[in-house]
Amino acid sequence: MSDTSEIDAALSLIAERGLSHIHCGWFDANGTLRTKKYAARHMKKGFTEGIPFIAVPSGIGPDNEIVLTNAYLQPDRGYANGSVLLDAASIRDVPFSDPPGLLLLGQFRPPAAEDCARSRLATELARLSALGFELLGGFEMESAVLLETPDSLASKHADEVVEKTAYNNTFSFVEQVDDEPFLGQLLQACAQAGIAVDTLHPEYLGMLEVALAPQPGMRMADDAALYRAIAKLAGRRHGRLVSFMARRHGDLQGCGAHMNISLRHRGTEDSAFFEADASDRLSVTAHHFIGGLIRYLPELFLLMAPNLNSYKRFRPNLFTPLSNTWGIDNKTVAFRAINAGAASARVEVRFPGADLCPHLGVAAVLAAGRAGIQAAIEPPQPVEGSGWDVEDAPGTGFPLSFEAAINRLDGSAFARSAFGDGFVDNFVGDRRWQLEQFANVVTDWEIRTFGNL
Repeated sequence: MSDTSEIDAALSLIAERGLSHIHCGWFDANGTLRTKKYAARHMKKGFTEGIPFIAVPSGIGPDNEIVLTNAYLQPDRGYANGSVLLDAASIRDVPFSDPPGLLLLGQFRPPAAEDCARSRLATELARLSALGFELLGGFEMESAVLLETPDSLASKHADEVVEKTAYNNTFSFVEQVDDEPFLGQLLQACAQAGIAVDTLHPEYLGMLEVALAPQPGMRMADDAALYRAIAKLAGRRHGRLVSFMARRHGDLQGCGAHMNISLRHRGTEDSAFFEADASDRLSVTAHHFIGGLIRYLPELFLLMAPNLNSYKRFRPNLFTPLSNTWGIDNKTVAFRAINAGAASARVEVRFPGADLCPHLGVAAVLAAGRAGIQAAIEPPQPVEGSGWDVEDAPGTGFPLSFEAAINRLDGSAFARSAFGDGFVDNFVGDRRWQLEQFANVVTDWEIRTFGNL
C-alpha cells in the first residue's frame, strides 16, 4: 500500500520528532477511529507487514455498546488479532497533543479486511482505477453544537437537550466572530491535522456546517472521518458536545453529509465528467455514473443512512431529498450535477446523513457509479423545478424506513458482489440488533400518549 519514498518520509518525520510511540489505527463501520499508541521502533514493520490489532472493536455499536450478534464477538473466532497495514501517506499531526504527536491510519489485511471500512473503499478505488479513473471529492458535513457532555446527554430526553443558540442565526457574521474562540481553534486543529477547510459557518436551525476541500482517493474519506473526531475534541475544550446524530429533535432539521464526487482520467488533471460541447456540458461518463447511482444506490441505501435514527431525516419539509432523482444545479434532488466548468464538474450526493461512515458511503457511491459506467446505464431525464414534488416509479425509489433499507441491502446481489457476503451479513446483523434493542424501549411519546389508558 505504501511505496518506498512514502515509508522513508514517514520514518524520517518520526525520527525527527523523537517520538517513542505513534497513534496507529483504523476506522470501524460506524466511522469511529480506533487507535492505540504503538512503539515507533516497530513502524517500518507496520508499513510492510502490519501491526497486530484485535478485530473485536468491529463489533462495537455507535453507542459504544457491544453488539452481541456481531461475528467478531463470537467465541468460535477466538477473539483473534488481525493485522493492520499502516499507510505511510496517511501520517498526520495530532492536534491538542503536547508534545506534538503523530497519527497513522491503516486497514486490516485479510481475513479481517472484509469488515474494515478503509479496506472496502480501497477495493473500490482499485476497481475505479482499472477503468482508467481516479476520485477527487470532498464532504460537506453538518453537526449540532450542544452545551452538553456525553454524560449529561445520556441522562436527558430530546426536549431537555441544550443547544448553542448562536447557530440558529444563519450565516451571522456577529455570531461567528463572537464564537471565534471555538471556531478558530477548530479551524486551527483541522489545519494542524492536514484537513483543508474551504468554509465553516452556522447553517440553519442550530447546525454548524463545514465544507472540506476536495481531496484525491482515500484522503476524501479520511478527512471527513477525522474532522468528526477533531470537532468533538475542540468542542470538549469549550464545554460543548459536537453531535453528528442524524436528527436530534422533531422540531429541528437533521444533520446531513453531502458528498461532492468527481472523476478524473487516471494520471491526469482532466475531468471525466465535463464535456464543453455537450448540450448539458456533462460527459457520457457523467451520465452513466449518474445512471448507476440511480439504479444501485437504493440497494446500498443503508450504507448512507446506517442507523435507526437516520430515517428521522426522511420527512417532508426537512430539505432532505426523498425521491431517487437527479438534476442540474438543483438542491431538491438526490443527485445534483454541477456543470459550470471542468474544474468544478461533479455530482453532489445530497441525501446521506452525517452519521454515516464516510469510507463506506464513498465506497457505495463509487460501486454504484462504476457499475453504471461499465454497463453504460442511461439516467432518466433530469428534474427541473422541485424534486420534492416528484414521485418515483414503482420499484425505483429509496427505502425510506430502517427496516426496509436493512432488507434491501440484505437481499441485494449487487451489494454482495461489491462488498462481499461476510460484510453484508455482519452490517445487516448489526442493524437488526438496533431494531431489536429499540423494540424494548418505551419512549416519552408512548408514556404521554398511552400512559392514561
